[in-house]
Amino acid sequence: MASETTTNSDAALAKRHKQSAIIGRLTVAGFVAMRSGYPRKHIGAVFEELLVCLAIRVADDLGAPPLNASELSKRLGLPRSNVRRCLDALVGEGVIRKEGEHGYRGEMDWLTSRIDADYFLKIRDAIICAADELKALEATIT
Repeated sequence: MASETTTNSDAALAKRHKQSAIIGRLTVAGFVAMRSGYPRKHIGAVFEELLVCLAIRVADDLGAPPLNASELSKRLGLPRSNVRRCLDALVGEGVIRKEGEHGYRGEMDWLTSRIDADYFLKIRDAIICAADELKALEATIT
């Protein structure tokens, strides 16, 4: 019967529920903190900008060539027109810079000006806390 579960299933479900709660806290803390860096708009209005910026920072860290709007659109599953608007806004705010004819990189001066920003420290701490909770959960519930 579909409504019957075994003890193993109950334990697995309890573990999965706890993992979801940990990841939920991490995600909420991260987005609330990131939002504080964008006082001009609500989180929904800047979500795509955040994704575009984060994808560019990841590519920069990997030493990849500058990303263009088409590559970002494919990687993020966003319409190219939305990516283009995001790129324009991020360049306008000095978060990223255009490099070459069509590529974009993160702007290091923007990071330098926010090296110890409160929102970034909150995000880092939320990640560390979630990682510790997930590790502890793995050690206690198998």
